[in-house]
Amino acid sequence: KCKRLFKIEIICLDFSISDKEETVEWNENAFMKMENLKILIIRNGKFSKGPNYFPEGLTVLEWHRYPSNCLPYNFHPNNLLICKLPDSSITSFEF
Repeated sequence: KCKRLFKIEIICLDFSISDKEETVEWNENAFMKMENLKILIIRNGKFSKGPNYFPEGLTVLEWHRYPSNCLPYNFHPNNLLICKLPDSSITSFEF
């Protein structure tokens, strides 16, 4: 069975241009196959739940209003250089 990985390195979503605020329903395993993801920036979106996974190669994590009170338990931020989580629900940074 071939393991298919996505070559996406940067995701930048900005919901501030939307007139109405709707909750984004999404698959919390969406980043599971994105091993090449280095930069993730999400601004002003309201998500139904937080992610279950972040790639280990992630260097920039900027998520305004991060929807969970913690980062995924299996995330090891060895390569993380920038972490901005303004207006989030984060209660602790335990790795």
